[in-house]
Amino acid sequence: MKKKWMIWIIVLLAAAAAVLGFMNRQNSPKDEGLLLQSGGNTTAVAFEKLDQISFEGDLVNGKGEVSHHEYKGVELNALLTANKIRITENSVLTATSEDNYSAGLSGAEVLEAGKVYVAVSADGKMLEGIEGGQGAQLIVFGDSNSKRAVRYLKKIDIR
Repeated sequence: MKKKWMIWIIVLLAAAAAVLGFMNRQNSPKDEGLLLQSGGNTTAVAFEKLDQISFEGDLVNGKGEVSHHEYKGVELNALLTANKIRITENSVLTATSEDNYSAGLSGAEVLEAGKVYVAVSADGKMLEGIEGGQGAQLIVFGDSNSKRAVRYLKKIDIR
């Protein structure tokens, strides 16, 4: 008889823990947007608060095929400047996606006008995150292979 009560108590405790965990996850603030990490500080930038511009250009895939796209977003250097993050030609930036794919950039590339952007829409369609909602993609024009076009962009680390 004591064994049955113990099993019921364990089952009830496990169920209560599962319900509380689910409720806590639902009520926690969603970490939507882009994280900028520089000098030990992290700045969260909401996608909807980006001062968006329209831009367009060609991307080259791994097969050498060129595709032309129209985007809305922000030039990365302008985004950094707006958030009081200064870079030099010698800076090293790492862009990381929600699924932990990452690509590196030099400060010289980011400082080059018209080269590096954070896009929030492509060809008239909103870019989505892995789990839906607004997402972003790093766009680097001039690459011979668009491996640095980081989809599901989540974080940029500046050193």
